[in-house]
Amino acid sequence: MGSWEVAIAVSGAAAALFTAGATVLSTGIDVRERLSRLRRPPDAPPAVEPAAEPGDTYDAFVSYAEADTEAAQTLATRLRGEGLRVFLAEWIGPGLVESLEKEAALRVTANGILLFSSATMNDAAIRDEYAVLLQRVHSGGQRFIPVLVEDVELPPFARIRRPADLRNPGSAPYDVSLAALVRAVRPRGEAV
Repeated sequence: MGSWEVAIAVSGAAAALFTAGATVLSTGIDVRERLSRLRRPPDAPPAVEPAAEPGDTYDAFVSYAEADTEAAQTLATRLRGEGLRVFLAEWIGPGLVESLEKEAALRVTANGILLFSSATMNDAAIRDEYAVLLQRVHSGGQRFIPVLVEDVELPPFARIRRPADLRNPGSAPYDVSLAALVRAVRPRGEAV
């Protein structure tokens, strides 16, 4: 088969695909909607926290080093169980840019929570989040709450604040400290 014949065959195949695509579109079938129904049953709750819409806010932004992901997920889940709106990087949806989602959430959150462990200040991205959380405190827009998840010495600007002690999950002191944390981040005037 010569190159001229190949070009005619390819053109014919492309025309057939275009015609088939136009037919599907003209019948009103929304393929994306059908695919989304196949991926997740309609009554299943979303696996991730929905992205904030303009005007929405979070009650708490939970910052943590990768080594503390499990502790962060446990805390965020408990806070959500108390009816609080929580931002956790682990819950960012597929296809989104993590740094942009974090930046947007930091702008609309009322409270910054930073989990402190031996890994925290060794993580450059977390040091940046720490700086932003402190800056938000000084600009009057946010409360910063250090949370101990290991026995570590807090850095100076975190040390001047009373930390929540969540070092022993499942213990009575953990539950008391968690309850105090919930009260601290709950919006004023909101019913318990």
